[in-house]
Amino acid sequence: MSVVEYQGVMKSFGHVEVIHGIDLLVNEGEFMVFVGPSGCGKSTMLRMTAGLETITEGTLLIDGQVMNDATPVRRGVAMVFQNYALYPNMTVRQNMAFGLEQARVPKPEIRKAVDEAARTLKIEDLLNRRPGQLSGGQSQRVAIGRAIVRNPGIFLFDEPLSNLDAELRVHMRVELGRLHERLGKTMIYVTHDQVEAMTMADRIAVFNTGRIEQVGSPLDLYNNPVNLFVAGFIGSPRMNFVSGPVEHGAQGCTIQALAQAIAIPLDLDAGGSTLSVGVRPEHLEIVAPDAGDLAATVELTEQLGSETFVYCSLGDDEPWVVKSLGQVFRRAGERVGLRIPWDQAHFFGADGKRLSGRAHVGSITPENDGGLPRRRSEDAADGCPR
Repeated sequence: MSVVEYQGVMKSFGHVEVIHGIDLLVNEGEFMVFVGPSGCGKSTMLRMTAGLETITEGTLLIDGQVMNDATPVRRGVAMVFQNYALYPNMTVRQNMAFGLEQARVPKPEIRKAVDEAARTLKIEDLLNRRPGQLSGGQSQRVAIGRAIVRNPGIFLFDEPLSNLDAELRVHMRVELGRLHERLGKTMIYVTHDQVEAMTMADRIAVFNTGRIEQVGSPLDLYNNPVNLFVAGFIGSPRMNFVSGPVEHGAQGCTIQALAQAIAIPLDLDAGGSTLSVGVRPEHLEIVAPDAGDLAATVELTEQLGSETFVYCSLGDDEPWVVKSLGQVFRRAGERVGLRIPWDQAHFFGADGKRLSGRAHVGSITPENDGGLPRRRSEDAADGCPR
């Protein structure tokens, strides 16, 4: 197992800087997921870790050793690519053995390593097939097996599930989790799919335009996002947002948004004239039109059997989503109210950062704040760059 540390890592292509000084520690045996939208720099970080891209500035350390200019073999890493990169003219056994043969490992050791990896991945019956005879899921297992036989200290995965259908992706997420438990190796996994990140990671690093916005456990990011970007990116369906000018009063504050005055029973220091409120779909409740914090019109209802998504228009282009357990029936065009549980709402200032200092009013006190989100004191020590 290995520890990976990035110290002020930067990457430029010509005059274009794409990675802006990343500081991050990946612990021994950890399953770390880099997640973010396309073009945010997460795959570039992985390729620099593997030695496939040079580091423009900063330091990459593996087990305390500087590896900026080391070959991929010396780094002790093995990478699984998005397109699997299998040799079509070789059998599965030959594909898995190829790297060891190039390293001049004795043939008995190669056969033993391939057979053990095949048993681990349950592909013993595929060893004599060629890639053209494999399904997508089988090809992905072979690509992982080719990495396993090298017995690396670090596994690198570059969106390995993106070419699989939805059902197989779910199955392979479970299989990769089991593989990590069995091997106990350090794994760094890149994806743009936040559901993959939430279900597989020990910790997640959220990338945005070449920077890390936040690092933490899946539930830490879900419950305590540090800014609007993380709040909107983590969670499916995404968090609902409303923003507007804020006015302070004796009983809290009010924001004017979407032709509505939204009363918030909290005195919030927004750090400016604008306040943003975020509410997760599962925390909203549909009530009578005159009984909610927001007035809305039902646009669409999606029945998924065990749960229902109700899309409600508040007069903006982006509808609010209400997630309810079971089967809920709402007509398109129906007027409803949306009740916000203020103890589970998230608040962001004019700069997009989550609000940390605020006085509570009414029945909510600093000693019993009902679980109101707050900036965690340990954020500064969780590996997130400042």
